[in-house]
Amino acid sequence: MEQNRMTFDGLWEQEELQGLHRRLKREFPTWRRRRNRRRSVVATLAVLVATGAILFSLRPSMPKGYDAVCCNRSGIADSHWAEVAANILTIETL
Repeated sequence: MEQNRMTFDGLWEQEELQGLHRRLKREFPTWRRRRNRRRSVVATLAVLVATGAILFSLRPSMPKGYDAVCCNRSGIADSHWAEVAANILTIETL
């Protein structure tokens, strides 16, 4: 009787293992697609964050003042041209 029980237990474990093997074989392609999709999303987010950080660090800052004004017309104050340029830049950024 002990020998039959061992055989039954062995057969039971073998059937369980075969069932698990079939289940894993059936679910593996779905799992692999999800894993690849997750990796793609993480890689895309990493590239976007890196690009955003680089663009943010390279963004030129707005100058507070002007060092010099170059104009072909004499007789008009430099402050006038600086004011005109500031108005044009302000209008374009709005």
